[in-house]
Amino acid sequence: MKASTICDLSTKKWLNLSEAIAYLGFGSKSTFQQWREKGLLTYYKPGNTILYKRTDLDRFVEKYRHEEFRNN
Repeated sequence: MKASTICDLSTKKWLNLSEAIAYLGFGSKSTFQQWREKGLLTYYKPGNTILYKRTDLDRFVEKYRHEEFRNN
């Protein structure tokens, strides 16, 4: 019987596409491709593999932060 390997995405430095989608909790292959093509999302391509740095994904999401709206 093979042992299951569990990877904590919050501590892994480099993520492939599936891991990046799981880490963010949203997005799809086509969405990530659009973000890359528009220059919105930093990525790395050693050979034929596209990788994302976890800290770059965090920074990407932080750019879209909205402050709380208060109607007084």
